[in-house]
Amino acid sequence: MDVQDVQDWQRDADATVAAHLGAVVGRDLDTYAATVHQDVTVIIPSGRMLRGAAEVIGFHREWFADRAWTYTADPVSGSTTDSTATRVLRVRVVGEPGAEPSEFLMGLTFTAVSGRWLLIHDQCTVLRPD
Repeated sequence: MDVQDVQDWQRDADATVAAHLGAVVGRDLDTYAATVHQDVTVIIPSGRMLRGAAEVIGFHREWFADRAWTYTADPVSGSTTDSTATRVLRVRVVGEPGAEPSEFLMGLTFTAVSGRWLLIHDQCTVLRPD
């Protein structure tokens, strides 16, 4: 890949991550589903593991139906290669107005498939006080 191709590929990865996170914040199941690989694995903060697009999307359908929570994600680190894009984010979820926030680190791994990026792994780790 030449320099321009690498820059375009990086922008595509960044755009997909932004769309993915924006879909969570906006509770947009169709956009969320469009960013998910068929063989995705998601480990939610409780430690429960979800496998496959159908289970992951089903979980998010139910979660998105709850209108009380808020979600923010701030970037910590990331890298992009020709086949993977990884991002680590600090996430804060408030279950309902006035509730104590839940904070965790989330590691996302997207894989390149037929010229687009799809989420293949999502790992959430609850932050503990030092």
